[in-house]
Amino acid sequence: MLVPRVVAIAHFSGRKGGTGKSTIAANQAIALSMTLKTNVVLIDFGIDSTQTSSRLLGINPDRPGALDYMLGLIKDVNQVLVRSNVVPSVFVVPPGTIKSWNLWGSSISANQAFNALRNLIITASRTANAQIVLIDLPASIDDVVVLPALINTNIINLVMDYANYADIVLAELDNSIVRPLNVQLKLNPIVNVVLNKWLPSLDAVEAKARAFAHNGEVFILPTSSIVQYLTSTLKPFILYEPKGSLEKFVKEFNRMTNELAKQVKALLGF
Repeated sequence: MLVPRVVAIAHFSGRKGGTGKSTIAANQAIALSMTLKTNVVLIDFGIDSTQTSSRLLGINPDRPGALDYMLGLIKDVNQVLVRSNVVPSVFVVPPGTIKSWNLWGSSISANQAFNALRNLIITASRTANAQIVLIDLPASIDDVVVLPALINTNIINLVMDYANYADIVLAELDNSIVRPLNVQLKLNPIVNVVLNKWLPSLDAVEAKARAFAHNGEVFILPTSSIVQYLTSTLKPFILYEPKGSLEKFVKEFNRMTNELAKQVKALLGF
């Protein structure tokens, strides 16, 4: 089996927004860089104007970025890759000047998008001397960004609200995305399920979600008002002393980070 030189981890929630996906991705970039003592690249595809992960990492997203590179408007990765102002071991590729509505009628094919994104992952990781690339995907399913990113991914983190409808969304993604990757493209990414904003009395959700974690794990992150506050003020929660509701959240987040680190090490042959 070929051992990859870089592991790509996608954070995805299908068409569902507001799951905390970008908050988790940005903080995960910091946590993995600290845990594995390596540089990490985060590619932010917040092309629907949210750009949360870039902002949490101290990057002004109003600059050329991922889609400019993928569409061939920018050819030098150094023009889209920038070191985080918050944690120097994390590098960010912001969404860029192209927004989701600019993609309507775009002439780029799925194959071109796949090759361009693959080149961005490889070149950005080499430039940043990073072995991990995190991809924060938008709340959509399209042929230009989402599908090429998932095909290029070694680990998929499906981030869901901890809610009674989570298994319905997961089943849709499993049928439309994950199984075609396995059956049609012969790919076998690790699929983790992240159930965010846990509240008491909904314990059946976790059991249902386990059917959709392929070679991976189910992680439960509790609701935390402190996490919500820090995110709204554009501060990564992972850098703050865990007190109050943040303490329980960080405990579970660190458990997820340690498991992801094990998955990354196994893929890299460590």
